[in-house]
Parts: sequence; C-alpha cells; structure tokens
Amino acid sequence: MANIILLIGLEEDAHIQEVQKQIKKLDSEVKVVLFNPHSDGHFMEITAGNVSELSSGCVIVVDSERIPAKSIKSVWYYLKPPMPPPEEDLRGRFARDFASKEWGTVLRSLRSYLSHARWLNPMAGSQLLNCKPYQLRLAQQVGLTVPKTCITNNPVAVEKIFCKVHHGRVIFKTMSPLVVPPGNMMVFTTEITKEFPSLKRTSMAQCPAIYQELVERRSDLRITVVGRAVFPVRISSQTLPEQKDRLDWRRNQDKDELFTKAQISDSLNKRLLDFHEKAGLVYGAYDFLECEDDVIFLECNTGGAWLWLEQALGLKVSEHIARLGEENDSS
Repeated sequence: MANIILLIGLEEDAHIQEVQKQIKKLDSEVKVVLFNPHSDGHFMEITAGNVSELSSGCVIVVDSERIPAKSIKSVWYYLKPPMPPPEEDLRGRFARDFASKEWGTVLRSLRSYLSHARWLNPMAGSQLLNCKPYQLRLAQQVGLTVPKTCITNNPVAVEKIFCKVHHGRVIFKTMSPLVVPPGNMMVFTTEITKEFPSLKRTSMAQCPAIYQELVERRSDLRITVVGRAVFPVRISSQTLPEQKDRLDWRRNQDKDELFTKAQISDSLNKRLLDFHEKAGLVYGAYDFLECEDDVIFLECNTGGAWLWLEQALGLKVSEHIARLGEENDSS
C-alpha cells in the first residue's frame, strides 16, 4: 500500500491545496487523503468492544473509500472553522456550535489511534499553545521579551496597568479570534483610554481579555518556523497612514510592498527555536515587534497563514511542510 498522508482541513483552503501540490512534487506515489469533517461523504468510525468485530480501532471514510488509521504515515491538522451562513438563525448557530464541539472531542482522540504517525502539529502541543497566558509564560522562560501585560476580567486591575506602562498607552486584545455579526467583522487589536474600565465595567467583567502596553515599534516581524527552518519577514507597519493599521497591520495583508525578507540575530533565532521545541511544535507563525533596542514577543499562532508571504517573497514554507510530512519517523 502506498504511503498515506492525512490532511485535516477545508478543500477550499489555499494552504491545503498548496501543500498537497508540494507533496505530490516530492513523491508522486504518495497518497494524500483530505478529510473535512464538514463535507458530505466524509465520515469517521471509532469502534470499541470486547468482541472481535468491535475491537478498538479507527477508520476514516472519504467518498466511500475506507482508510484504516494504522495505514496513515503522517497527519497535518490545519482545520479552520467554516464561516457561518449569512442568514443563520439562533437555532442554526447552536446546532453548528454543538457539532463543532463534538467533532473537537473526536479529533482530539485521534492521537491515540495514530500514535505511530508524524503529526504536524501534535494536537496536544497546539491546544496548549493556543492559550495565550501559557505562551507569554513560556516566552519569558526561554528569555524572550514580552510586553507588560494583564490578562483579567477585573476593571480595577486594568486601571492600574495604565500607571505601570511606558507612555501610559494600553491596548486590548481577545485571546481567541472574535468575528462579530453582521458582516462577520474581525475584532482587531485596539487602543483603549483610561476611561475605558469605568465605562465598560459590566462587559469587561464577563470574561478575561488581554490588556497590554502599547509598544512603540520600528516595524513588525512575522517569523514562520517549520521544524528548525526559520523564515523571518519584516512588515513596514509604521509606514501605514492610519494609526489603527500601524497598531494592527492585518487589515493591509494584501499590500505586498509592506513585506520584505528579514534577518534575525543568532540570539533571537536560538530563543525562538527553544520556544518552538519546548512547545512541542512543528509549525508556528510568530509575531514580534522590532524596537530600537529589542525585539518583543507578541504571540505564536499554530495555525497561522503563510501563503500570501510565500507568494509575495518566494518563501519555501509549503515545501518544508510537505518534506516533514514525507519523513518516515514519527513525532
């Protein structure tokens, strides 16, 4: 049987399509199976029991083809939540959220049925690193500089951080992506005023968020890491005309002129790879700020996008992901 690489993601995702293409360029004999939990004809069967026909096992079914878990060599997990339908009602939203949670439970269990396979990324490491407080703690442990930060739902604590930060300027960030209807608008990093805690006490108390010093930067860095290959890119965010975009450049991701290949110091490279290894990652997209005398860690996104940079600058990220999927040893 040909080697099987399992990709878990959406068919329409251009990152998935590019990695599939790169895998086939490296080995035309390899079998690439794309499993999308949201697609018709894609099923997963996990069995358990003491009788032989119900012995513990896992089978993935894609368009009527049955693929035993034991035949899979590598797994690349790059599943993004599909955008909600524009006219979705409350009942539909509850049903979609419930289905997503149920799928999450099953997909998290796959590691036990595919312990022989190489995972990009191992799901346990990815899930832990998606917790922003853990990221900041780990970054400090490996010697990376992090901004003054308070993660809280206490308005009083947020009031105090204004007195502790340089320039007295503070930003607000969510810990997970937030898309707001109507129009499914993304909530970006936002500067808040000293009056914000007193004006928004009730809503602030409902859940924790990230309140962080606004760091004056020369530029931003997006550093993509695959295995031990490092792809640094400088983002000329401070050339943008609007303050909100200088604070969060993601609204201008389509402006290729903002992005250039960069070099980072050996010291930063070492600390970055230490973080990557301790986090148990194969792939990560890291965001840093370049200041006059330091480089400041913001976050690591274990499912971050890279394809627009690859196309603009000729990076080889997809090829490196494909090569790691082709390697024989599991991790």
